[in-house]
Amino acid sequence: MSLKDRVDVILVEPAEGGNVGSCARALKNMGFSSFNIVDPRYEDYPQARKMAVHARDVLESARVFASIEEATKDAHWVVGTSVRSRTNPERKPPIGPDEFIARLRELPQGSRAALLFGPERTGLTNAQLGKCQDILTLPTSSDFSSMNLAQAVLLAAWEIRKTDLGPPVSASRNQTVTAGEIEELLAHMQRTLDAIGYLNPQNPDLILDDLRKVLSRAALDRRELSMFRGIFHKMDVFIGNHGGPPPSNRFRKSKKS
Repeated sequence: MSLKDRVDVILVEPAEGGNVGSCARALKNMGFSSFNIVDPRYEDYPQARKMAVHARDVLESARVFASIEEATKDAHWVVGTSVRSRTNPERKPPIGPDEFIARLRELPQGSRAALLFGPERTGLTNAQLGKCQDILTLPTSSDFSSMNLAQAVLLAAWEIRKTDLGPPVSASRNQTVTAGEIEELLAHMQRTLDAIGYLNPQNPDLILDDLRKVLSRAALDRRELSMFRGIFHKMDVFIGNHGGPPPSNRFRKSKKS
């Protein structure tokens, strides 16, 4: 399977129909068929169809989701795009196109990546980037770093297509777990860490975002996921037996891949 067939491009809250149509055209130019939209804010459907030109099939077959979580639940690697500087970039250092492609190639066969683009006016917010495992930054000029949405989609899609035109992707390790399964594990970890007072109740995401980054970098397979769920379940039982809240997590072993 080519890299482009393993990537789901996702527009988050797009506001301009013309931009959405242009994105569909850019994706078809590069041979992509997967087009996804989270909470669309545009109403100019005729303009979207006009700008899509001969890519109306891509535009009209786009899958629409209510949230980022819903759109990425089956992805094994979730990457947000951004050119904005962050308050603490060392917590999630941005990656460039070369590292993005290298890591995309290292994904196990059958795994999928989700590539998110934010709304035209603001880009992805810090909260939305927090739901991503990594941040891709395209190397634009510091004098004028902001790109049109369709330009950004085209540039990222070209980097993927360019790789597909080169040597074939080698086989890799067992299939990693999905972003949805990672979020379920994080929810379990949050409940347990709350019970022992480890998380700051005013800002639990500070630690959870770091845990998400660590789990993403580890590229857990299903056996490893089951191990973590089992460890935290045993912690829940121990806490419940020593005066803490009773276990509320319904632990189930993941199916073997």
